[in-house]
Amino acid sequence: MLHSLMQESGFLYYETWFIWPFVFVISLVLAISSLVKDDKISIKHTIIASISLLIILSGVNAPIYV
Repeated sequence: MLHSLMQESGFLYYETWFIWPFVFVISLVLAISSLVKDDKISIKHTIIASISLLIILSGVNAPIYV
């Protein structure tokens, strides 16, 4: 199951590679700034950052899974 998830998100990364670094950085900055400002972490921005990091890493490792 994890193998197919990584393979599909790797193909998604190859089609939209230019979006994911910006999504990752912006959502990570928003999560950290909400933590500093409110002393409460924004779970939405954290989940978006983790999903975009998963897609970036699976795109880097996609030739292994083919």
